[in-house]
Amino acid sequence: MNWLGGDALYLRLTHIGIGVICWIVLAVKTADLLRNPGNRGLRSLVGVCLGMSVALTVGLPPIYALIDRLTHVPNLGKLLQHLATIGACCAISVMLVRLENDRPGAGARVRRRIVFAGAVAVAMAVLFLLAPVDVSEPIEFADRYSTAPFIPQYMFLFIAMIALACADIAVSVWRYGRRPRSAAYLRLSGLLVFGAALSGVAYCGFKAFYIVAQFTRSALPMDERFLSTPLALTAVVLGAVGLALPKVGTLLETVSKRLGYLRAYRRLHPLWSRLHAAMPEIALHRPRGREPLAFFDIEYRLYRRVIEISDGMLALGVAGLAQDARPDAA
Repeated sequence: MNWLGGDALYLRLTHIGIGVICWIVLAVKTADLLRNPGNRGLRSLVGVCLGMSVALTVGLPPIYALIDRLTHVPNLGKLLQHLATIGACCAISVMLVRLENDRPGAGARVRRRIVFAGAVAVAMAVLFLLAPVDVSEPIEFADRYSTAPFIPQYMFLFIAMIALACADIAVSVWRYGRRPRSAAYLRLSGLLVFGAALSGVAYCGFKAFYIVAQFTRSALPMDERFLSTPLALTAVVLGAVGLALPKVGTLLETVSKRLGYLRAYRRLHPLWSRLHAAMPEIALHRPRGREPLAFFDIEYRLYRRVIEISDGMLALGVAGLAQDARPDAA
């Protein structure tokens, strides 16, 4: 099967692109976690990114087929994809609980959510192993097996877990969205994550409707994947961009602040240069011409420049007072 052929080409390319975005976000957040390993919220966020990255990668038909060939278990890739998604949902729930540090019983709530997600994952694995899904089908799994024994129950557990996580996200973002924020990028981040949650709820609603329609053998005007796949990918990309936006916003704020420091540093150069010509000893470091790399440690350089100017002006003031105090000056 040519998985990049036909009308689904744009969906496959979008799938690959979003997977790359998720892996990039995972790398950035993992680097942050390595610098701050005690941050539990960040640990949960890395779990979210890892789960979504694995789910998207396993869902690619070549990877899906490779897993089947290596394990000799048909459609095991679909189970791994769904379990990775469940793991991401659990990490989201845990992260939202940990963000509410002011509420009592947070530790017990975290444990309950982890146990619940684990129970759902075990139940899904059992139902999957009991189901007759003996023909590997990465793209049209729901079409082929939605009426097979145990698969409706398996799918409803999966959908319910995603719906609960999305509803949890939507409520939390709405609650925190009413708090005043100073940075516009944080508001935009919240809107993107809220949009991701709504897309996830829409995906769950359509998926449940489709399974019921298939089970009751009702006619549907469209193929399942041409609506569920865009909704799922939209939820993932909005969530990934929303989670990455605070990091990007912080970086832009740092760049803007350093550019302001650099302008101040250069405006002070003429005054510093005159003082340094008169009193070279005020300089802690030897001047290095135009200093093209000043941007990268501009805070320290600006601090030294202000101190050296102050030292020079103070020295000039003291010298002037001493000259006025001489006897022959009267």
